[in-house]
Amino acid sequence: MQQLNLNCPRAGDRSQAIGAQDPTPQNDRRDGTILISCQIIPTMNNWPKFLPDPTSCARGFALSISFWVIVSLLWPNAYYYSYGFSRAYWYTIRNSDWESPIVLAWFCQIWLFAFYHWGLTKLAEWVEIRRHNQQPPTVSAWQHWREGVIAFLTLPAAIVMGIPAIAIFMLPLRSSSGALIALILGTAIASAYLYHFRFAKLLKILLKFLWIFYTDLLKIFELLLVPVVTGTPFFLLTIATAKILPKQLLPLTTFFLVVCVLLSGIVGYAALQYWSAHLVNWAAMWWPADSPGYSRLQARKAWKHNRTATSQSFVRHTTSWHLAANDATNLIYLNLIAIVLGAIAFLLFGESSEWSETQEEIVGSVVALVWVAVWHFWGWPREVEIATGKPEAKKKRSPNSNSPPPNPVEQELNQLKATTGMNRMKPVRRSTQPTPEIAEWYVFRSGEAKGPYTKLQLWEVQEITARTKVRRGEAEWQRAGEIPELASYLTQK
Repeated sequence: MQQLNLNCPRAGDRSQAIGAQDPTPQNDRRDGTILISCQIIPTMNNWPKFLPDPTSCARGFALSISFWVIVSLLWPNAYYYSYGFSRAYWYTIRNSDWESPIVLAWFCQIWLFAFYHWGLTKLAEWVEIRRHNQQPPTVSAWQHWREGVIAFLTLPAAIVMGIPAIAIFMLPLRSSSGALIALILGTAIASAYLYHFRFAKLLKILLKFLWIFYTDLLKIFELLLVPVVTGTPFFLLTIATAKILPKQLLPLTTFFLVVCVLLSGIVGYAALQYWSAHLVNWAAMWWPADSPGYSRLQARKAWKHNRTATSQSFVRHTTSWHLAANDATNLIYLNLIAIVLGAIAFLLFGESSEWSETQEEIVGSVVALVWVAVWHFWGWPREVEIATGKPEAKKKRSPNSNSPPPNPVEQELNQLKATTGMNRMKPVRRSTQPTPEIAEWYVFRSGEAKGPYTKLQLWEVQEITARTKVRRGEAEWQRAGEIPELASYLTQK
């Protein structure tokens, strides 16, 4: 589904609007969007490159005014009586000092900018209908909320970067209204430049990196926590029977305790993997198609682990048990790494009871980082390989694997001749070769369609991912993760 983009191209670009010598067709742009607001807001070819474009300036001033006006209305000792606030409300705000007004005004930007984007979308649709007499593509609700989230994340950076400008504007001003104007102008200039230089894209890269790090860290906590939870009954049983058993059996008891904890942890891992597959399948059923994460959910739903979970019970679901074995293997590696790093720390800092707080933090941080690196570069790729299932295209082939199998009828006739004593055997002919796969898949990259390819060539040559746009023949372009028959040929990146 195409989306409506309310962002105009930057000033100075060769293609300023639809139809202005744009080499990409209107309904076949690289990002799948349609620019229609450029017909409303004219662009200027001679706009200085060191100044933010008009769209960025409009966003920056809207963000600054929306924030500082709300703060000024809710700030203690400012405008309360003139606006008729009750004494109880004024007393509550005043006791909270300045934290509550600032936090409230900050969160209000999400709803305000979502509303702004919705209003501009409706205006753009009205212009499109009047000019071309056709209904423009529908804009999903996520696109409105996306603008609100971007404004919410841009505001703190704009305030920090706008401090020099705010200080300059405040020098000749001494009144409270003048200070408010200085705050608005300084923040607006900084936020306009942040919008102009695509600060949201930088935030997305940073948040993606942090998200990967924290998901790996949460997986490490899961690997450590599950054996503790499932092994608690065995710990309690060991403590209860410690006074009864003789000391000679203590090593054997400890060994059985470790084995029971490890086995119970494997069962816990398998249960988590099995029910997580059901959770992903359930979420993929109702997740909106235009919302982020839809293609990832559909790709996960096509995995072997998720497909077989709906038809097999927990005990018979072998993929979950294989994933649990992978988790248990990583748990053993993590413990071995902790022992090695602990021995190195003992050589550097002495006994653990003598470590300072800084030394303990250093050792703990190093252990956590090594654990995360081991899971990210070894454990997670292995888990994906098990969950997706090895496709036939990825299996190693022998040099003669393309030759057809022998004819079974002639093989049986030769066996009968051999049993009757006949020495002359008829050469075994190869059976008819199977019909080769037709190359009918195209890949959309670098603004053009490439192909045709077979499904195997999509994996080997193009290395398609879940987000790669592909099509079969003259069909419409789709994400590869949305096509179930290509799920086994996706490259995980």
